[in-house]
Amino acid sequence: MKYKIGYVFKKKRGFTIIESLAYIFLTTMILASGISLFTSMYRAYLESIQLSIKYNNYQNFFIDLDNIVSEGGIKQITVNNNQIKFLKNDEFNSMDKIIKSYDGKVFIKYTRNDVTQTINTMLEDIDNLEIKGKGKLIYFILHDKDGREFIKCI
Repeated sequence: MKYKIGYVFKKKRGFTIIESLAYIFLTTMILASGISLFTSMYRAYLESIQLSIKYNNYQNFFIDLDNIVSEGGIKQITVNNNQIKFLKNDEFNSMDKIIKSYDGKVFIKYTRNDVTQTINTMLEDIDNLEIKGKGKLIYFILHDKDGREFIKCI
């Protein structure tokens, strides 16, 4: 607004209501898009954490499998019907181990003299585990629920 002091017109300083509303509207739009971007990035971060944990569990399964094989004292390895049996020498008085998949989980069964001592879960939340023998090689093919497969040869 202008008002008259003597012969000079001066403009009154300040914001009008329309300017203030425009500022509030633009600030709200920028903040809303920023919050939307932040929430989508956080959701992707949480999904990547879950995927990382799942793949870490798969790697731990294969490391445990390597430890079982490298323990020594294995007399015979039998592969049949999607399960593998590690038979130990009797001189060490150690337990035989049977690894098989059932209902989306991989189990290891410890037996001594054909008596089950304990059953442990090695891996959960899988689609299928295939164990195939070809000559002296044994392939573990792990299928997850997303359709990916992980292959380990021992």
